[in-house]
Amino acid sequence: MKKYFITGAIVCAAFLAVSVCSAADLKIAYFDIQKAVAESTAGKSAGEKFKGDVKKAEDSLMKEKNAVEKLGETLEKQSAMLSEDARREKEKDFLRRKRDYERMLKDQQTELQIKEAELKNEILSVLIPIIQKYGKENGYSIIFGKSDVVLLYASDSLDITEKIIAIFDSEYKNKPKK
Repeated sequence: MKKYFITGAIVCAAFLAVSVCSAADLKIAYFDIQKAVAESTAGKSAGEKFKGDVKKAEDSLMKEKNAVEKLGETLEKQSAMLSEDARREKEKDFLRRKRDYERMLKDQQTELQIKEAELKNEILSVLIPIIQKYGKENGYSIIFGKSDVVLLYASDSLDITEKIIAIFDSEYKNKPKK
């Protein structure tokens, strides 16, 4: 519902802009945010950092998964030789470790999703002022963000993504490293 409201608002804004500006004064473009995040130097750097975080998470999860599986195998092999109380205790321990692993898996997935969103937001916080400045300097009336939901069709000649990525990359390279 929210997407439809935003889409409607954007369409209304475009119609208002068209009515305010004459056809000769109207200059429209769009910017592909996903492409910029994936192809910019900062985006690639953030992607590599994120892959490192994913690898660390996978490694810790794999260790825990292997430990739980080993505990299950041990329980299975020893269950016939254990007393009823000892078997129940080991089963309880196994089920607890298995639940802990499943919680850990969900927590890691949530944490990685949050990190990914934070990295994208960092990039967007730098990109938006660049897009706004570019739009003002080049006389654009409207610059849309490309999305499958909002922008259903636009000519490739309206795409300014590569220009914005070039500006962003040059600023990123000249930025002092922390």
